[in-house]
Amino acid sequence: MNTKIAVFVFSLGIALAGTTLAESNIIAEDDASDSAYSSAQWDNSKNGGHGFGSWTLTAEGNDNERHSGFYIADVKTNADLNGIAKNDKAFGAFANGSGFEQAVGYRGFNKPLQVGDSFSFMMENGTFEKKFDKDDPTPGSIGLTLRTGNANSSVADYNKDAVFEFGYYPGKANFQIYDGSENSDSGVPFVDSGVSVTVTITGPGTYDLEIQTMFDKKVIKLPGRKLRNSSSIDSFAIFDRNGERYDAYFNQFQVAHTSK
Repeated sequence: MNTKIAVFVFSLGIALAGTTLAESNIIAEDDASDSAYSSAQWDNSKNGGHGFGSWTLTAEGNDNERHSGFYIADVKTNADLNGIAKNDKAFGAFANGSGFEQAVGYRGFNKPLQVGDSFSFMMENGTFEKKFDKDDPTPGSIGLTLRTGNANSSVADYNKDAVFEFGYYPGKANFQIYDGSENSDSGVPFVDSGVSVTVTITGPGTYDLEIQTMFDKKVIKLPGRKLRNSSSIDSFAIFDRNGERYDAYFNQFQVAHTSK
């Protein structure tokens, strides 16, 4: 072997031996196409995927003129589901009628999020438009919270002990973030094809945020943000609060840990 080549190969071997590659391990994951939801039913008896506790689904507003609840959405029957489906499925929530209807789903992590963990989810919804002329004018909201503990006795618990909230709100052109940072505007315009959101815990009370718009796969990174406090992150809640004409969809919940 040529001496120069031998030296190069030896040096490359040393360099590679001294390089520690980051590895990502999936701690928890679930999506609406999991076999647990094969009956097209989504209720409190369902616990698909792994690494999460069972769902606790709560709804408020169900009578002749008020409607709220949950279902497994399919692209074949839900024309507005166009960006976040996996195997044609997504989790669907609806909250519409003459009052202020709400549908809130709670789920605990089997283990609280740790530094180096990334929690990701997908969310898709339409604009806020009245479905009924006499709909309650109180502004609604659609989104997800990360919370300390797992209070889930009613829809009112959706942001109880929340350290992070991401969502879409009437009168806001962009998705909003409510945490411990001063700026709540993500700078990411609302898109009805949905977004993929990743929260990576970087230290006690700090995190990096990444938002990907599904229609063009554009990635927006917002590093160095603050949570509301440094308490443990034990659960998440998804919510459709008076979403009105269009349903809300969520999918592909995942916790991954990156280690070097």
